[in-house]
Amino acid sequence: MVVFKNITASVIAIGSELSSGKIQDKHGKYTSSILSDMGFRVDSIVLIPDNENIPFFIETRKDKIDLLIVTGGLGPTSDDITRSVIANASGVDLILNNDIWSDLQKRFPGIMNDSRKKQAYIPDGFTVIDNFCGTAPGFSGYIGNTLVFCLPGPPSEMQDMFERSVVPSIIKKFNLPKPEIKNITCFLICESSLENACRDYNSKEITWGTRVQSYRISLYLQGGTKEGRLQFFAYLQKYFGKELIVADDRTAEEILVSSLKRAGKTISLAESVTGGLIGKLITDIPGSSSILWGSLVTYSNKAKQEVLGLKKDFIIANGVVSKEAVEEMTSRVMLLADSDISLSVSGYAGGSHDLDEDTGNIWIAVKNRNSKVFSKNFKFSGSRDLIRRKTAVAAMLLAESSLVWPERLDSSDQWQYS
Repeated sequence: MVVFKNITASVIAIGSELSSGKIQDKHGKYTSSILSDMGFRVDSIVLIPDNENIPFFIETRKDKIDLLIVTGGLGPTSDDITRSVIANASGVDLILNNDIWSDLQKRFPGIMNDSRKKQAYIPDGFTVIDNFCGTAPGFSGYIGNTLVFCLPGPPSEMQDMFERSVVPSIIKKFNLPKPEIKNITCFLICESSLENACRDYNSKEITWGTRVQSYRISLYLQGGTKEGRLQFFAYLQKYFGKELIVADDRTAEEILVSSLKRAGKTISLAESVTGGLIGKLITDIPGSSSILWGSLVTYSNKAKQEVLGLKKDFIIANGVVSKEAVEEMTSRVMLLADSDISLSVSGYAGGSHDLDEDTGNIWIAVKNRNSKVFSKNFKFSGSRDLIRRKTAVAAMLLAESSLVWPERLDSSDQWQYS
């Protein structure tokens, strides 16, 4: 990693719950890690409570560093004072941004009162940073010679804005090279297959290591050049499939929820073999109620008939683990939910009533509003629990593809999964 010794940065995370230790700080660790990889020398990470001491800490960094990241204090309550502190430090007034206020009223009808209008005020001359995952926008500008980015406190919102808007802006303003890919997430791939592919690449400069997690494998790259690591990444994407190899350390549900929030879309689920696991993973993410209508766990044939409306004759003719069944389930749950995207899964995870040759036979279907249903058959191996986990991940990856890259859905036939 190249560190530009003359380019310095600091991070200030505002929040009494952070400074008191009630919740773990994710802001400083996350942002400083990325900034360090970009070449900045991060000289401090400061956690401060929501109180009158905030101006003091802002002033101590003014003109002493090149870049300041401030998180938190952008909400609608009386102790959210970051806007006024930044405005005062830069010697400008807070100005109502009518575009922000109009957008907030459209996106969140019925909840935008006068106190929430506070979130539409921005220091005069500062640039707005859109928040696709929440209500409070961020903003950026200069306090003296220090470039400041102010972002909301919720980690999911802050991280999405940091990656989407802040990093590209920093690269442009400081004329930096693009961040290097060092962490890669691998889905639906067993460790031995991944290691074989890495060995086959036969790079003498790049070393790698893996960490197996419940729903993914994290791959860490070290050494070599940035171009070499990018080529390594591209090789793995071509080998296994673009959707199975993604940059950074992210879960399938984080990728899906982030894309849905960014697009302002909703999703509904009809789960059989996964028994509600997909819904559980999505709802583990704070704020997912804005994109998830719900999950219908239609595990039994009776539930598929009474809840989704599948006819008994249809089930007898096609079975419940079939292309026809999941496509009908997907269409039915979309009608019930009036969602933008619907997703269904059915299959055999293994058990007393499943034949050995049926175990791991999974059907997944996804539908975008006003488009045809896309369905795919998978043959997963492993234990009952592992098959269900693989099914949940595959379903979420297909749903995200149907939203962002619908033309890529057919390429899932080339996925090299285990």
